[in-house]
Amino acid sequence: MSGSLPETVLLVDDEKSILDVLSMGFKKAGIPTKTALTAEAALELLETEKFGAVVTDKNLPGKSGLDLLKVISERYPHCARLLITGFVSTESVLEAMRLGADDYLLKPFESIMLVVERVKQAMKHRAVQLEREALAVAMREMQQSLRKSESTAFQKITELDLFQNVVELRIEDATAELKDRVATLEAELNSEKDRRASLQKTLRELADTAADDKLKKALLAEAEILG
Repeated sequence: MSGSLPETVLLVDDEKSILDVLSMGFKKAGIPTKTALTAEAALELLETEKFGAVVTDKNLPGKSGLDLLKVISERYPHCARLLITGFVSTESVLEAMRLGADDYLLKPFESIMLVVERVKQAMKHRAVQLEREALAVAMREMQQSLRKSESTAFQKITELDLFQNVVELRIEDATAELKDRVATLEAELNSEKDRRASLQKTLRELADTAADDKLKKALLAEAEILG
């Protein structure tokens, strides 16, 4: 994972057996987990601990998994979100995406370790987004600093010369770091493209089997947006 971002995964499902199986899979991958049987219990944990990802079942007693996704999207943007569903419902998948879900998992799981890998990819994607935002803030601060130095150039020529030397050194260091980050971003973006292509394929397959023309058009429209 990236930097100091949390790595613990919060698993939310009202079936303890599923939580146990998932926990074992993440433990095997060396990823710590916490579990909750309800969305309400999950929110209590989120208020006191930091998590790198939340994997939640769609159907929960009380608040639903979609309700939980909405709250996480608003309050914990650093946290990756994955939705577990027993069947692919077009409406629920689209709603989950609108609420900020990074991915969805079909139950029963084909492979627990595949679930682990998809969660890891979602966490990496979130980390890249945060890095990109932090880099944008750093660039704005640098620009402000440069503009401020230019306003005093005529008064403090000597100080400006020294400042420019420091800036040049910092730019050289920042450029090297930026190249590494760009390479990482490109790799992660390619992974994101693959994920979106997979989801686009699923939407088109659903459209091919949809009997309702209106639903078929909606599915194809969503697929085009992903393209």
